[in-house]
Amino acid sequence: MSSIDLVGKTLGGRYQIQTLIGQGGMASVYKAYDPNLHRSVAIKIIHPHLSENPEFFRRFEEEATAVAQLRHPNIVQMYDFDHDDDLYYMVMEFVMGETLQTRLKRLNESGRRMSIKEATNFTAEICEAAFYAHQRGMIHRDIKPANIMLDVNGNAILMDFGIARMVDASQHTATGTVLGTATYMSPEQIQGLQIDARADIYSIGITLFEILSGKPPFEADSAMTLMMMHLNDPVPDLRELQTDTPPALVAITNKALAKKRDERFQSANDMAEALHQLPDQPQTTPDSQSIDETLIEAAILTETDATIIEGAGAVEPAASQAEYQQTLIEKPPKTTQPATAPAATAPEERLPVEGKKSRAWLPILLVVLILILGGGGYFAYINFFAGGGINAPVPTPTTESEALLPLAETEEAILAVTSTQQPEATETEIPSPTPTEAPTPTPAPPVIGGA
Repeated sequence: MSSIDLVGKTLGGRYQIQTLIGQGGMASVYKAYDPNLHRSVAIKIIHPHLSENPEFFRRFEEEATAVAQLRHPNIVQMYDFDHDDDLYYMVMEFVMGETLQTRLKRLNESGRRMSIKEATNFTAEICEAAFYAHQRGMIHRDIKPANIMLDVNGNAILMDFGIARMVDASQHTATGTVLGTATYMSPEQIQGLQIDARADIYSIGITLFEILSGKPPFEADSAMTLMMMHLNDPVPDLRELQTDTPPALVAITNKALAKKRDERFQSANDMAEALHQLPDQPQTTPDSQSIDETLIEAAILTETDATIIEGAGAVEPAASQAEYQQTLIEKPPKTTQPATAPAATAPEERLPVEGKKSRAWLPILLVVLILILGGGGYFAYINFFAGGGINAPVPTPTTESEALLPLAETEEAILAVTSTQQPEATETEIPSPTPTEAPTPTPAPPVIGGA
């Protein structure tokens, strides 16, 4: 690994090195400023000890030229490539964001996992980028989380196309960096066979497995052990590491990781389409969604219908969540009624009072009839009995005071009836509605009995 500090220096008489972004086994990446185009760029500088091979310059120039022709939204754009003495470098677009490796590390440290939706979207974008390059005869050979950028807009950007081919395999192994690369290396690469696009598909499958579970499927302390695991060991069951992984996504991952490349997806586009066809994962499970809705309804009921609950006692405080939810279904809360509604919803409590009022019209009717018949009826009454309408003898008044006595008794009876119509009267004070009963008259003069 290069120990040269280039911060503050100008590379190629143009690019002003500002800060070191990161470094790996094959190159170091710096952020620099391009004064000609007034923009920030990323410069990847190949470590000097890797460019000592006489054939390196030719491979570097061929691969850099091919990579510069790639134009895809999910592939980092290369602007320029050159060398300054023994430093070979490539100038690329500066992507704001972080590598997938950094994201996964941060999630693991906090005990979290990337969502299924993000995992499938990012992986599908990498498949589409790889397929675009494969159609143009370029194999990445080193797809892994460290070579995938996640920008601020939520896009996955594939980097470092052609870098692995620029460096001779024997020199690559000699640097000791094969351990990191062997984690994502296909079986045919390990066996030294001629590789094709399906080698990149295997590496994408390893990356997807790590996104979903938090770690790659095979881990070991030595490169040789890792290589043997890729060749012989079955892929661990994702559902044992992450139980909520959809079975269809598990099947896609396992197919990408098939030991025999004829059993894998035959193109990166096929894998991308399989990922896109996965059903969207719900944000919440039906049970949790139902509970949330119940809690919201309970909050509304408590806030707006407190007086109704207090009067009716429809919901027991110790009721279980399931019982309360069933109560809401069978008898929904009256959230649309005003808080003053209970006063009009309990007529049964006033039934005795209503019964009294229902009988109050009888004395009023009696009084009205008496008043109507009071004038002419009284004289008709007198004439009827005085004229012999009834055979029974009628006492004849001897004095003027005796003649006016029946009229006085009638007026006293009327006053007695109307006095019973006061609203404050109790049930014992209300006279019987039977028309034959008459109020007790006031004591009459003794002359009545003498008639």
